[in-house]
Amino acid sequence: FEGNSINFKINKETSAALKSLALESGATLYIVLLALYAILLAKLCNQEDIVIGSPVAGRRHADLEKIIGMFVNTLALRNYPSGEKKFSEFLDEVKGKTLKAFDNQEYQYEDLVEDVAVTRDVSRNPLFDTMFALENTGSQKIDIPGLKLVPYEYENKTSKFDLTLTAVEIEEKLLFTFEYSTKLFREETIERFIAYFKNLIRSVVENKNWKI
Repeated sequence: FEGNSINFKINKETSAALKSLALESGATLYIVLLALYAILLAKLCNQEDIVIGSPVAGRRHADLEKIIGMFVNTLALRNYPSGEKKFSEFLDEVKGKTLKAFDNQEYQYEDLVEDVAVTRDVSRNPLFDTMFALENTGSQKIDIPGLKLVPYEYENKTSKFDLTLTAVEIEEKLLFTFEYSTKLFREETIERFIAYFKNLIRSVVENKNWKI
């Protein structure tokens, strides 16, 4: 679990273009970014069967909204970004699969692991090695008379998965963090991954009907 993380951002114009793409496709920003991340992984590992983990809040019932506690569950999202598909077609597939997964989000992750009968290996996660999350909780400003609060910057030197991509929207820009296992990746490798990811974003913004 030794790790590190690198932050990067997408400017306001490109972020707006991704949101417009999501709107045109009847999808959400989360689904568009998930599709792009699946394509990035497919190209990096030369595979067309990609499983990405993603956390869900687990508060579907209104009565749970204000209850303190950890309700988060994990979804295993499996997609097939094969090269002959247009991005727009793949995005529709991801949308359909993701909506079905969210409909079944109360199915516990540990039960899923038992049901698919994977061979357990304590050195790795059983269903996927990479995670994606889009955080939309935002940052809350706290005003206390006579007291000034500032965020505390710290370096997180752990990685729960081989690779985790986290996105958050702040002031109309998209901020990303790649958390990675330092036993597997060098910093310069992750910097290249970031450049590839930005290239993918530019490509689909330019033409959503290009083949993967």
